[in-house]
Amino acid sequence: MKNNILSLPILALLLICTVTVLVGCNRNPINEYGAVRLSRDTRYHNDYLGFSYTIPRNWWVYDINEYNLSISRGEINDDISMDIALGKYENYLYSNIWLMAFGNVENVAQNNHLGFGIDARLLDGINDIAGFMEYFEMFMLEPTVMEEYSLLESQQIAIAGKSFELREYLVTREDINFHVITLSCQVKEGYFLNISVDFWPDNQNARQTIIDSVSKAVEFY
Repeated sequence: MKNNILSLPILALLLICTVTVLVGCNRNPINEYGAVRLSRDTRYHNDYLGFSYTIPRNWWVYDINEYNLSISRGEINDDISMDIALGKYENYLYSNIWLMAFGNVENVAQNNHLGFGIDARLLDGINDIAGFMEYFEMFMLEPTVMEEYSLLESQQIAIAGKSFELREYLVTREDINFHVITLSCQVKEGYFLNISVDFWPDNQNARQTIIDSVSKAVEFY
């Protein structure tokens, strides 16, 4: 869906009505919007896709998909990759595998706010990152009345032993401008991981902070 790049927490605190969080600890504070502040670094796994991601201590979790993630490796049950199974069973040409949304600060209006959204894609017949990016920009970034996207930069970078396609966009939504950086890579045949991060234009250090954060957080196995 073309709005998936903006499962982005610029507006998430206003849109999220319910939150399912695998935090393993009731002492994590919850704000009025249902976001949870982690009291410790917390790693989430998807063994089917072969990766894990650590959200740092004191960051705010907006949404964790408990069907597609586990806090302990090896605990995946038949339902943990339900979106993947559904896509295969229905013989879809593509399937969205929603994973998580989180941010570094509670207030999205802060200049240093970074809003992360992570999902994966099952795309039938697409087996390289170039094909995925063509799909991504055709179906997920198609301009609408509400949103316009302009590509500012594109390059390949290495993170955790994989080649990621980094793209930065200027997004205009109802006269509000913000930036989005996407980091995408192929995790297995036909499957692609996509990390989208929104931030305000005044955040001059955002790009390097995002790369450093993802580099520390993601692991593949």
